[in-house]
Amino acid sequence: MPPEVSILIASWNAGAYIGRCLGSLDPDRYEVIVVDNASTDGSADEAARASPRATIVREARNLGFAGAVNGAAARARGRFFLLLNPDCRAQPGGIDRLAAFLDAHVDYGAVGGCLVDEDGGIQRGFTVRRFPTLATWVVDLLLIDKLWPGNPISRRYLALDLDLTKPQDVDQPAAACLMLRREAFAGAGGLDEQFHPAWYEDVDLCRSLKRAGWRIGYTPDAPFVHEGGVAMRALGLGAFSRVWYRNLLRYADKHHGTGTRVTLRVLITVGMIMRAAASIVTGRPQDAKAYLGVLRDVVRPTFRSGEPT
Repeated sequence: MPPEVSILIASWNAGAYIGRCLGSLDPDRYEVIVVDNASTDGSADEAARASPRATIVREARNLGFAGAVNGAAARARGRFFLLLNPDCRAQPGGIDRLAAFLDAHVDYGAVGGCLVDEDGGIQRGFTVRRFPTLATWVVDLLLIDKLWPGNPISRRYLALDLDLTKPQDVDQPAAACLMLRREAFAGAGGLDEQFHPAWYEDVDLCRSLKRAGWRIGYTPDAPFVHEGGVAMRALGLGAFSRVWYRNLLRYADKHHGTGTRVTLRVLITVGMIMRAAASIVTGRPQDAKAYLGVLRDVVRPTFRSGEPT
């Protein structure tokens, strides 16, 4: 009999976390599939040691988050797919509550769990967000959110106005812990692998689900302890920034059109100059170099959203 839930984990140099993640999952109750993206830190071996019954797929190259999840989904047999980051740990009953939510609400294509810190505090501003808008990017890129942290545009985007102790409809739960119906995931075409190696593919997926008529939920009674920022720290500020802004442009091009993309190029240019100047003034020359690298990408005539760097 096929499993009810297939847990799909994309892992890249997550050796410090993958063991604890897998240790929180019951392989007798769930199908667990780990796709290791050519890690160099022994992550795949650690995964195999921590969960001998899990399926460990060792890729020869980094497929990115989307490629790894799509590969795991192609092997999965469950009715529901739980996308789970290797720096997450399921808490007792959490996975079953996500599945029960989708069973009870047939018009929902996905539901997110509640990401919490080690002390149980909800990771507000990350667990769920609204879809980004041009106003969101203006406030971020021009550092307005640094000068005015409580501005209403950022608060709305980060969903800081929501009561996360209550279940509700949301735009975008974090893909660090997101359960989807198999048919909803398939109908959306899976994750767009052009968002390589990561970031914005989850926002894009939720957009696709909404456009297909699915509702997306959040439930606080399915907590998952989440470390956060692992891939970003592994890449370093320079590589992360270039990937982040490249994928931002790709997302804007796909969902907002040429006008927004052109405006964003200008905003990114100004924003990177501001960040580089601030980094130099505060004695962080390596950060300035990272932001100038993004600037060089954006002003290149051949640079297009989604183009590898």
